[in-house]
Amino acid sequence: MSDVASGGTTNSPQVYPRYDFYGGLTLAVLAVILFATSFLPNTPVPLVVRGSIIVFGALSLAVAFSLLPVKNQQDFYGGMGLILLSLTAFVASNDLPGMRGFAFGPGTAPRLFALSLTILSIGVVVGGLLTTGPKITGYNLRAIIFILGAILAFAASIRPLGLVIATFSTTIICAAATTDIKWRETVIWAAILTAFCTFLFPYGLNLPFQLWPRFF
Repeated sequence: MSDVASGGTTNSPQVYPRYDFYGGLTLAVLAVILFATSFLPNTPVPLVVRGSIIVFGALSLAVAFSLLPVKNQQDFYGGMGLILLSLTAFVASNDLPGMRGFAFGPGTAPRLFALSLTILSIGVVVGGLLTTGPKITGYNLRAIIFILGAILAFAASIRPLGLVIATFSTTIICAAATTDIKWRETVIWAAILTAFCTFLFPYGLNLPFQLWPRFF
């Protein structure tokens, strides 16, 4: 495992069973924790969500104990991580009301996004099981730091600075996670994404987001 975590690639076939064991076991433990927390919301979590968590955990254990071979670890574990994130969103937004007639409720948007992410991620997972992909690479601490930093920055700035500044700055911080960033394209994309979010959430979904800083 040391040759994987050191930052380089590995050609040793013995690494893959160990990687799958630890990776699958980690996902299974996270599934157990999520299943336990699904009993905490005041509104009962739908059985389809709890059943999906159980299937997710069973699939993770099957990979951990070599019952299900993984050909592309990067795609498989990336997709599984996104599915876990989607299931977490379903559980976390369970107490939020959904559609009210023809109007979106506060729980509608996160569930729609979570469902879309789940469908796309299942395709990535299936590809990781059926197609051979690149070899395992080491962990990129730069990406982890900037992505987590972007999430924290958005959480800290959305109320005092508003949706426009928070979205734009978050996109820029996320882009800095890669070393080959192209700033001109990044700024253009950040502006487009900010404009889209500015229209979607306050006007399209009728969510009470503040657009600009309070002192404006």
